Amino acid sequence: MSRWSRVTALFEEALELDPDAREQLLTRAAEADAAIAHEVRSLLETHVRAGTFLETPAWAADPELLTEALDAPHYEIGRQLGPYRLIEEIGRGGMGIVYAAEDARLGRTVALKALPPSYTREPSARERLTREARAAAALSHPAVATIYALEEIDGELFIASELIRGATLRTELANGPLPQDRLEPTLLEIAAGLDAAHRQGIIHRDLKPENVMRTADGHVKIVDFGLARATAPVSGVDATLTRTGSLLGTPGYMAPEQLRGETLDARADVFAFGVIACELATGAHPFGGNDPAALVERMVSDAPLVPPHFTTSGLEAIVRRCLQGGRENRFANGTELHDALRAAVASTPARPASPKKPKLWWWQFHQVAVALLCGAVLIPMWLSRSWIAGWGSAGFLGALVPVTVTITLRLHLWFVSHVHRGSFPAQRARLLPWIVAIEALLVVLLTAVAIAISGRHDPVAAWLVVTALLLLVSIVVIEPATTRAALE
Repeated sequence: MSRWSRVTALFEEALELDPDAREQLLTRAAEADAAIAHEVRSLLETHVRAGTFLETPAWAADPELLTEALDAPHYEIGRQLGPYRLIEEIGRGGMGIVYAAEDARLGRTVALKALPPSYTREPSARERLTREARAAAALSHPAVATIYALEEIDGELFIASELIRGATLRTELANGPLPQDRLEPTLLEIAAGLDAAHRQGIIHRDLKPENVMRTADGHVKIVDFGLARATAPVSGVDATLTRTGSLLGTPGYMAPEQLRGETLDARADVFAFGVIACELATGAHPFGGNDPAALVERMVSDAPLVPPHFTTSGLEAIVRRCLQGGRENRFANGTELHDALRAAVASTPARPASPKKPKLWWWQFHQVAVALLCGAVLIPMWLSRSWIAGWGSAGFLGALVPVTVTITLRLHLWFVSHVHRGSFPAQRARLLPWIVAIEALLVVLLTAVAIAISGRHDPVAAWLVVTALLLLVSIVVIEPATTRAALE
């Protein structure tokens, strides 16, 4: 039995007992496994605070348990599964492993997801998944990956869908937030896909950056709709087959009601959209990702959830509404969300692109100029090492370290501004304090050496003083001015 199963079993047994009997049970459990007993105590305390003793799953109070709950079968590359020959593994997550596979019947390459037996072992679960996959297969939209079939092969279930080649939004986030001219079209396409799904009564329930792909033509597609849920009858699909509290989703993107295991509607996807929008716009998760404390707080509270500030007020207002703790305060569905987003984008004044290049060029030129200036200072420091008794060589070595570090950091930022423009603001904000501190130390050292050799070697002392002053002006005046211009 897995750790998750043991925690869940003990948790459910404890719920049936009165306080005294529950304490005796936990005491006995602690003798066998103190860690399991401690987790169950924490779950019970959270359960009491939430006031929900009906149908709330144990994993909702401890999201880390979710990673153990599902265990999809792993297959060797090259294996034949029914009509599918596995070519490569292209992804994995809590809801299964995804392979690129060749479909011999139609001669096409598909994405084949192997589903975990723990999700499909019951006949009712298989029937439910079959009906929901059928509903998802009826969904056709440019921003949604097409579901081809739900296959049963050798007693296991697989979902065959359109194979999307490209990078996920999670990969893009590794380079920092998206610039506005890329952010707005991306969010509009995601919202359009949700609009199409919600119009057919289908919700995704696991919307996250890993489930949105950027294709080679620059557009996005939502994947994994094969594990969606029908909220209303669609082509014979019985919406009641999806049980309250079923194990599905990624904790960091779950709405409060989803964490509590309540019945879901389209507003759960709206909440997840708000989390993604916040990440793409700011480069940071609004709730600290899957941090258990933050998730439990979100589960037990319907208070408004406030994301970091945005540069665009219209988009910020939309994201704030998406992230409301109470679902009645969010957009009702993707249709309302898409309409609001289109209106906000249309009302946002376009930023002229042409002035940005010369302004950024001046910032880039400044980085190279300061790097060269710092490198040149090693010449007078080398000359003066023999003129200062006792610490001349130490002074040279003391200058060599900060010069090397500041040149490296400045050239790194120069490179980022050329190659990874999206991550430039975040990288610059993180590294600038180090650069300023290192160059301030260098200014002090240069001044000290200049004073030590003055009167005997005035030309070199003057060189050191002028360099120190130029660095000081660079830190205080030029660096802030060029940075403001580059980021406008």
